[in-house]
Amino acid sequence: MVRLTPTRLLSAAVLTFSFIAVTLVSRRLFGERGYDILHERPPPARSRLPNQEVPLGVECSPFVGGVMEDVTIVLKMGAAEVASKLPAYLNRLGRCKQDLLLFSDRKEQRNGFDIYDALANIRDEYKYQNPDFDVYEKIRDTTGPLEKSAEGWRLDKYKFLPMMELTAHMRPESRWFVFVELDTYVNWDNLYRFLINFNPKQPYYFGSPVWPPKKTIFAHGGSGFVLSRGAINKLVARGRMFAENQHFPGTHLFGKNVASQCCGDEILGQVLKECGVGIKGYWPMFNGEKPTTMRFDHEQWCEAIITMHHLQHDDFVALQRWEGDRPHPSKPLTFEELFGYIEPYLTSQTDDWSNMSEDVTLGKGDPAGISFDTCFAACLKDTKCMQYEHFGDTCKLSHSIRLGHQHGPEGATRWTSGWVKNRIEAFKAARSPCHGAHFVHPNP
Repeated sequence: MVRLTPTRLLSAAVLTFSFIAVTLVSRRLFGERGYDILHERPPPARSRLPNQEVPLGVECSPFVGGVMEDVTIVLKMGAAEVASKLPAYLNRLGRCKQDLLLFSDRKEQRNGFDIYDALANIRDEYKYQNPDFDVYEKIRDTTGPLEKSAEGWRLDKYKFLPMMELTAHMRPESRWFVFVELDTYVNWDNLYRFLINFNPKQPYYFGSPVWPPKKTIFAHGGSGFVLSRGAINKLVARGRMFAENQHFPGTHLFGKNVASQCCGDEILGQVLKECGVGIKGYWPMFNGEKPTTMRFDHEQWCEAIITMHHLQHDDFVALQRWEGDRPHPSKPLTFEELFGYIEPYLTSQTDDWSNMSEDVTLGKGDPAGISFDTCFAACLKDTKCMQYEHFGDTCKLSHSIRLGHQHGPEGATRWTSGWVKNRIEAFKAARSPCHGAHFVHPNP
């Protein structure tokens, strides 16, 4: 048991004061990203009745209120995921009777839903002597479950552009299109609160931006992205330049050499830019992390959460259980509140654990790498350090708060992580409570 001597109490007070001072000075010197406050109870859209009640914070909200009837959710997956992951996803999502469109690389049915082959109409010229399509015929000819493979993943980038034309063709009346994957979490209440601010007739492309050097900025696919009717109409109009049959969608790749590029979300961003539709980046509201790997810091605290990524089945189940116990479920979910999901697990020392500290690395030859205690001492010397991680002869420090994941020994090397609890409390004291959920201004 640690004795709280006067010296230790004084040290803790000094550390807390220093952290608050650094936080306040940083705000004044560098400013913060602009934001508006997300409406807890948005006014109805012009097409709705003014007295229409929209239930929020309950199961299947806001779909039960009928205010998302003009939103199509487009779920993209690989054929190998249909049997292993789709049923559980549909059990969580499909029971709410949303308008779902499911795309894979093989046509089939599952749980009463039709799954469309996004590549079914692609012209042969794109497949001929293209090794990426070697596995395609095998996938289509196999009737049973498939195993996930690297070859199947190579087909993924070809699905994006045909999927856009097919979606527009199959849902001519929809006003918004939300594109997600099987490991994408969506807070539907916050998405509704977000979309109500925009006119779907205008060309909008929302998501979490990826900034490749000297290339087009695009929305990360796994984090989920949104296209308005105005945007998808522009895309379809451009597609007519490359289509042989104007009434047969999904036959071409918009003149792009997809084989030579990395990823379908990046290529889609390029085509949209050529249509005059640039991304409006709403990170961190559209987010590429899950709760256990999320960075909690000055950029991710009062902001509203719309999406998260990389959630597996157990993550969805645990998060759904936690959401069911929220004290005020009708309020917008923010990072501040989500922090309560991981906070109970933050301790002064956790063995066989990586908390994903990566802002400062003190390697071989630095005294901080000698032991877990010297790593802790190095963290205390860094006034911005919130947590630390030691393994082998390496010490890593982080200026954000993350939970991380279990990391077993590798030979004689063990991973041990710790969090500076008084600094975390000081961080919370400097920023909480949030006075409304922040709806950040777009970047770009």
